[in-house]
Parts: sequence; C-alpha cells; structure tokens
Amino acid sequence: MFQSIRTKLLTIFTIFGLLPLIVFGLFAYNMYLGALRNRITEYSTEVVVSLQSDVDNYLLDISTLLNQEEDYYINQFIQLTRANDFAGNRKYTFRLWENFNNQRSLKRGLVDTGLIFPDGRQMSTYGLFYGEKKTYYQLDNLKKTSEDFYISKPHRNFLNQTVISLVKYFKPEQDEESIIYYADISLDSLARMTNVKLGEKGYVLITDQTGQIIYHPERENIGEITSFFSSIKGDQEDPDYFTTQGKEYIVTGQNSKITDWKIISVAYSREIGAELYQLRQFSILIIAMMIILLLLLSIYFSYEVSYPIQKLQGLTHQAAANDLSVEIDIKGDDEIAQLGQSFNKMIKRIRELLEENIEEQIMIRELEMESLQNQIKPHFIYNTLDMIIGQLESDRNEEATYLIEALGKFFRLSLSHGKEMVMVANEIQHVENYLYIQQLRHGTRYEYMVNVEEDVKDYFMPKLLLQPLVENSIYHGILPGDKKGLIVIKGYCEGSDIIFEVVDNGVGISPDILSEIDETLSNVNQKQKHKDKYFGLRNINLRIKLKFGEDYGLSITSKPGVKTVSKIRLKKTGGEEIVQAIDS
Repeated sequence: MFQSIRTKLLTIFTIFGLLPLIVFGLFAYNMYLGALRNRITEYSTEVVVSLQSDVDNYLLDISTLLNQEEDYYINQFIQLTRANDFAGNRKYTFRLWENFNNQRSLKRGLVDTGLIFPDGRQMSTYGLFYGEKKTYYQLDNLKKTSEDFYISKPHRNFLNQTVISLVKYFKPEQDEESIIYYADISLDSLARMTNVKLGEKGYVLITDQTGQIIYHPERENIGEITSFFSSIKGDQEDPDYFTTQGKEYIVTGQNSKITDWKIISVAYSREIGAELYQLRQFSILIIAMMIILLLLLSIYFSYEVSYPIQKLQGLTHQAAANDLSVEIDIKGDDEIAQLGQSFNKMIKRIRELLEENIEEQIMIRELEMESLQNQIKPHFIYNTLDMIIGQLESDRNEEATYLIEALGKFFRLSLSHGKEMVMVANEIQHVENYLYIQQLRHGTRYEYMVNVEEDVKDYFMPKLLLQPLVENSIYHGILPGDKKGLIVIKGYCEGSDIIFEVVDNGVGISPDILSEIDETLSNVNQKQKHKDKYFGLRNINLRIKLKFGEDYGLSITSKPGVKTVSKIRLKKTGGEEIVQAIDS
C-alpha cells in the first residue's frame, strides 16, 4: 500500500511525540496518586496510633480514680450499709456522694461513679438507691485488663444512658463478698476523641478483640461484628485496601495494649479519586492541548519537509514524460534545496546532451554520406568499368568476372544495409576488395598485406574507416614515388582497445603538412583553419570520437622517404553492445 512521505513523517512525528507525552502524563498521574495514597495512609496510621494512646490514657486516668481501697469513708459506709444502720450511715453517705460528684467533675465524659452491692443497692453520684441485682452480675462477668481493672461492653445504665463501665472490685476489711466500684463513661467521650477528619465520609471505630463494635459514629452499628476486623492482623500500621459491596476502603488498625480494643480508621478510596478528579481533568486538558499542538506542529513540519519533495516528484514525472522544460523553484539552502539545484542542473544537462546528440547524429549521417560519396567517385567507377570492358574485349572473361564480383562486394559492404557499425571481418573484406580492384589497375606498382588477428575480427567497428586511409597510401604515398610500394594493414588488441595501422613505404609527409594534419585532428570541435583540406582524415577522426570519446581517434606519423603510419584506436565493441545501442 502506497504511503506518501508526508504520511510517514506525520506518523513518526505523532508517535515519537505522543508516546513520551502520554507516558510522562501517566507516570506523573500515578506518581501523584501514589504520593496522595501514601499521605492518606500515613495520616490514617498517625491517627489510629494517636487515638489508641489517647483512649488508653483516658481510661488509665479514670482507673486511677477507682483506686480507693484504703479510703476510710468507703470502708465505714460499706460496714454500716451491711449492718443496715441508716442513721449512723447518713454522714458517710453524704461524704461519699460528695466524693463521687467531685470525681465525675474531674474527667469529661464520666457520667457516674459509685458502688454496687450484691443485693442491688447502689451508692453513686445520684445517691443511695436500690437497683437491679443483674447489674452486679453483668459487671461481674467482665474481662480483666492488664492494669488490674475490668471494662464492659456498651450497655444501658439505670438512667438508660449508653455507657461503658470501668470496674474494680473493692475488698472490704471484713472477708465478705466483694463490692463493685464502677465508673460509667459516656460514649460521647469516645466520639469526641475519635472525631477526626478522614475525608468526607471517613471515620474511626473501636472494636473488642472479637471484632464486635464498641464505638461507631452510627450508634445503631454498636454491638455488631465489623467486616473490617478481618483485614487487620494484630498491630498493623501499614494500611490495607479492603473491598466490600463494590466499594474500596483504606483500613488501618491499632491494638490497645491496655483494653485489647482495636482502633480502626476507615477512609474511602473513592475520595482519593474525587480529590484527583480535578487534577485528572486538568491533566487531560493540558495533554489534549499538547496533543493538538503537537499534531499541528507535525502537520506543519511534515508539510515543510514533504512539499518540496512532492513538488520535485511531480516535476520528475513530467521530465519522465519527456517534458524537459520543467524547473524547480529553489528556496533555502538545505539538503532538499541542494537536491532541487541538482535536479535543475541535471535537466539542463539532459537538454544540452539531447541537443548535442541530435547534432552528432546529424553530423554522423552527413559524414557517412560524405564517406560513401567519396568512395563512389565517378572516375573510380569509370576506370573500373573500363577495366572490365577491356578484359571482356581481350577474352579474359574469368578476370572480368572476378573484377565484377569484387566491385559488387565493395559497394554492398559500403552500404551495409544502412548500419553504422559493422564487423571488423566485413570491414577488412571491404578493404581487400578495394585493394584487389586498385591493384588490377596499377599493376605491379605495389603490393599489400593484411595482418589482422583472428580474435579482432569478431568485434564491431564504425564502417568505412580503413578504405580512405588505404586510398591515401596509394595516391599520396606509393604512386608519387619511383620505387615499388608496399601497403601493410595491421589489426590487434591492446587492453580494452583495438588498434588498426595502415603502413606504406611511400614518399611520406613533410613536417609542415604533418603539422597541419595534427592540428586538424586535434581540434575536431573547433573552427578549422584548413577546413577545405584533409576532409577524409577529419571525417574519420570525428566519427571515431563521436562514437567512443576523446580518448579514441586517428593519429598519423611519417618519416619522409621511409614510411607513413596511420593509426586508429577504437574501443572494443561486441555484438551485445550493438543490440543494446539499437534498442536504446
């Protein structure tokens, strides 16, 4: 599936921008949530530890008031009460009533103190009266604390108040049944001590060692077994997350070392979420704004990066569709701008090369036509035909036949079906046919030798290169001299190149003329001083350079009166390269 570079950049910018942002947001939120949870649990732990200490100290203070075993008035009151001496006991009764009231005023929450006899008689801050006997036995069946006093569960006193009683057994001087010395504590005192803030709905409760509620802010729950008790193991200062009825609570407990009560704080975990709601909403808003900003920046930067590339892509498609008039408008100095500059240079260079190629093709065709026209010279055809007629008139029919065959092959190989490149073997055969015809005309004035390596003959070369050089050797080298001439044609490989040499032992070339020839061959693309001279040589040299490059071409060396060497350097070209060149 195709994806544009803009889509890829936008995806990358978004992913690598959003991921750290989301991870950081979640990390910060969880860090704050954890810190808030720790703060609440630490606070809950501090609360229960402090409450446990306050409750223990409060009860210890009250138990101190019950340490009255050596009190003279109490002992006298007990003896006179048991003796039913009401008249003698009046003074002690008033004194005890006064003492009990003084004790009640010492501690807030202490609603009553007094004595209870086994027969139900009670002496308290409310005076001397008969109560129910079961009260004595209810208080007698209590759990003893570590501080040698007893403590009751919540119960109703004779005034129908819900209280907790602290009890000590008072042993009179006579060895008789014990008297109960009690202090009734209002549950309101526990309410005041446990009235701490644990969120909107959090609270503190007190249970005994079995989980039965001794105090609860909602009084109707007193006496029930709390479900939170099971989540507290011993003295647990670390909070526990307890779930019941679909609600999660943070529960912290602390045991009282004196009463074996358990102080339990209950905080609603949901209230932490409520406290975090505003922060969460604010965080979501900030993250959403940052995401929108990131997306806008991603779109902008991806556009800035991708637009020049897309524009360059469009222009490239136009160029591929042969529209070479395209040119990209360059702005900036970055890599894309440099790519645009390179694209413009490339298009400009392609246009130049196309123009040069068109010019070169036209020039090549003109040069080939000129070469062909030079070979099909009227006097050459006339002389050859005249030779054929003479042979026929002299009844040398066989020689005439060979000559006609050689002339036909010469013209056929010259045309080569319009091909520019021909096999070396065909080019050599073409030259041999030319030499055969010319030698019949000139008789024994010269001889020729063709020495071309066999592996060279399988390569390809531009046609009509060797014949003009052989013609120059005949007409400008051998025939002007007065000695028997020799023309040698060599062909061999030199690395990745093919070398052809046409050597003759004719009159040679003077240094001045050789200098003009060198200048003509060296400046093929410039205006020539001698453009009307050396046309054939210039034609050969230019065709080779147009085909193979500046490293290839024609060179001539000569030693007057000794020899002249015309040397051609070509690039090795096989049949596959010719097919590829034709297909392209």
